[in-house]
Amino acid sequence: MTTVADASPLIFLAKLDSLSLLPRVLGKEILVPRQVRDEVLAPDVDPAEFRHLEGFLASCEVVAVRPTSSLAAGLSAADRAALALAMRRKADVLLCDDRLLRSLADAEGIRPLGTLGVLLQAARRRVVPPARIRRAIEDLVGRYGFRIRIEVYQHVLRELDSMTSS
Repeated sequence: MTTVADASPLIFLAKLDSLSLLPRVLGKEILVPRQVRDEVLAPDVDPAEFRHLEGFLASCEVVAVRPTSSLAAGLSAADRAALALAMRRKADVLLCDDRLLRSLADAEGIRPLGTLGVLLQAARRRVVPPARIRRAIEDLVGRYGFRIRIEVYQHVLRELDSMTSS
């Protein structure tokens, strides 16, 4: 399975020290556009997160991408590069949280999967206990400002609770 990663999930998973979940959930072929790498390794990144990201990126293929200007103008350069790379490589998954980017990937036949999706997959596959994933999601929202609709948040927590009780 080929996955192209956008910045947001990498940043949030680094905050949780959970980047190691990505190859366990998505496989080892993870491609990262150079624009995304540059965004996540910006000078103002927390040093611990920087180390997590740098270590993870060493295991990925970082690709130079020139996104076409025909892609959505509402996307950042890194988002456009991620979508362009996913389309060119016929990726199975585009790892992204941005709603517009997810819609465009879906329209191109590329499955969008976000930070929460990775965490849920880890719980479903019993890679990480559901209770630990629940705490991670609570940290994402409470400590790190992860934005999510309340309905989605409640649904995810109910699913995790049902995994714990079964």
